[in-house]
Amino acid sequence: MRGEPTRGKQILIMAGGAIGFGAVGWLVLGPLWTIAGAAAGAVIAWIGTVIVWALASRDPAILLNQDKPDEALARLRSQIPEIRTLARIWPSQFRDVLASRLILQSDALHAHRLNTAALRSAEEAVGIYQNLAAARPGKYGPDLADALDRQSRLLAAEGCQAEAVAAIETAARLYRNLAAADPGKYLPVLAEALTCQAGWLDDIDDSLALAAASEATSIYWHKLPWPEIPSCAALAALLEGQLLCRQARYHEAARMLARGWHVAASQDQRDALGDATPALQAAYAANPDDFAHVWHAETGAEPPNWLGH
Repeated sequence: MRGEPTRGKQILIMAGGAIGFGAVGWLVLGPLWTIAGAAAGAVIAWIGTVIVWALASRDPAILLNQDKPDEALARLRSQIPEIRTLARIWPSQFRDVLASRLILQSDALHAHRLNTAALRSAEEAVGIYQNLAAARPGKYGPDLADALDRQSRLLAAEGCQAEAVAAIETAARLYRNLAAADPGKYLPVLAEALTCQAGWLDDIDDSLALAAASEATSIYWHKLPWPEIPSCAALAALLEGQLLCRQARYHEAARMLARGWHVAASQDQRDALGDATPALQAAYAANPDDFAHVWHAETGAEPPNWLGH
């Protein structure tokens, strides 16, 4: 890879560091310190080389943002072994760097549809951040929440719903604590995490799924400090409406379905609209007049004509 130090170059740099520090040890502390100086010099030179190369090379996160997962993955596969070694030598400085690179690698692998490998990378990052957050929750709590969120999505993609729920519940709890101190930054990600949690609980426990969806929609419509409604808001509202329909709470369901349908239609979320169709039909059939009244109040329009057929 362009700019990457070859093994031969690294050996030469380490040899130079060993000679230099060995000479300093001899001159300053005496002959007995030559070996110690040479050993320290080789390690310091290698660490410096890896750090300089990592800083000088293109950031894999930028490559991912530029939709270049191939380049990002190649760079990460080259960087991570070196950073892993640094994390063993100097854990206080490089374990968090290793974890952040593992998350990026997980994203790059997922872009290549290598979900199993992506999940392994995310799980390793979660383990590192759990240890770091146990010692310094204020600094690493947000990183742990993000890593758990990433892990949960990959688990869900692999069909591991129960494990995905456990991961996202922990992430949501962390985001909830963070949002108490900084709502502008963390309420949106909390609401998105709760939307995922509700979706993955949908086939496991309707009551818990409804609670998560309801908390998410409450945040989306009543607590977010911005005027624009994010795309996940429609998904949360439609899901809450579907869950309310299952409990035969059709008036409440109609309100959430109308709200979610209106946002989803404005954002061209056709998949979400299709999934909600059976619930819409059920809520309309239960009480057409009430449904029409609620729909108009939420959307300013009449219900779709096809609901009456």
